Amino acid sequence: MATASVSGPTKVLIPRMSDHALVVAGVMRGTGIDARVLPTPDDESMAIGRSLCRGRECLPCFLCTGDILKKCREPDFDVEDHLFFMPRGPGPCRFGQYSVLQKQILAEEGFPNANLFSPTTEDSYALFGDDPLTLRKRAWQAIVTTDLITKATNEHRPYEMVPGSADDTHRMCIDRLVEAAEQGAGPHFVEAMAWCARRFESLDVERSKPRPLILVIGEIYLMLNETANLRIVRAVEATGGEVLQGTFMDWLHFVDWRRIDLGLRFRDYADVIKATLSDHYQRRWQKKLLRPIRSLFRHPPDSSVPDAVRHLVPYYEPVLGTEAVLTMARTLATYHHGLAGVINVLPFSCMPGTIVAAMAPKLRQQMDGIPWLDLSFDGQGETNVNTRLEAFMHQALQFQRRVVEPALQRA
Repeated sequence: MATASVSGPTKVLIPRMSDHALVVAGVMRGTGIDARVLPTPDDESMAIGRSLCRGRECLPCFLCTGDILKKCREPDFDVEDHLFFMPRGPGPCRFGQYSVLQKQILAEEGFPNANLFSPTTEDSYALFGDDPLTLRKRAWQAIVTTDLITKATNEHRPYEMVPGSADDTHRMCIDRLVEAAEQGAGPHFVEAMAWCARRFESLDVERSKPRPLILVIGEIYLMLNETANLRIVRAVEATGGEVLQGTFMDWLHFVDWRRIDLGLRFRDYADVIKATLSDHYQRRWQKKLLRPIRSLFRHPPDSSVPDAVRHLVPYYEPVLGTEAVLTMARTLATYHHGLAGVINVLPFSCMPGTIVAAMAPKLRQQMDGIPWLDLSFDGQGETNVNTRLEAFMHQALQFQRRVVEPALQRA
């Protein structure tokens, strides 16, 4: 059995931000690493995190910290034999400091020997094990396949004739991807995607009345984690919309674009070459994995990150970085896909999310005044989210009739 380090822990635990964690854990097992996924964050995770953090952290930190502490407190849990997987990043976002704080909290709570592994955006999340490069490549495939299955589910569920059938298909497909990951990824993922495509094609759907298309985008954890975002995708569907959601792979493409951009600016050409090779590999496998399932999608694929960023240049300087750049650039680039509304999700007091909210009036001017809703989450429950969402969806429906439908007819 390959381990996370030569003499350290032998088991890896991954917080469940989204279904991506399940397939990435399968990839790790396929390379000989004993990896498991922590349970979905719940109210107990939130309570533990809020009670132990300092109060200035954002919602993802509360949930991840709570998940780790909850596991460490289990009877007979061998802290020293487990490695918690907690990615981080540089720059002003507090995300980069989660692991530092968590190590301090673990020590204070009686777990000074707890192990955290924190790959960073600075090296495109280089991983570990006997063959970290192979693991990194397969993890990318896992992320792409999970993103594509999630996208297919979001396009089918609002129109399903049998309630729950799209979710059932989604769960079967994720299980199939985990199996392919454990078998060695690569061609096994390609076969799995063809299998998944057949399952979605068999769903009974009715699309004679298209729903308003709502882009849900923003901070990656909030965007993908249903506990944190109060199941915002399903809430939009319940009020008559269809969701186009930001993806995990778009963030990783952005990370490589950022490395290339900064490397060129500061003449770090070695890093430019590394990031460029990473980007080429990722795009090649993204095309391979999309091909078996492409026919399922009605909406155009995302443009490349460099193309998306070019839309933003007249209004904001991309070199400033952070998730704000990707959120704004992707929103502008996606508008002409038929969007009827934009929901920007952000943790309470998140700096990148706040920048996006501040820029929203300027961005809306470039998108015909599209309805825009900033939703800030702090773990306090629903408060007035549902009321605001209902008003927003009413505006989106009117925008659909006034702007989107005439534009589609002209096209």
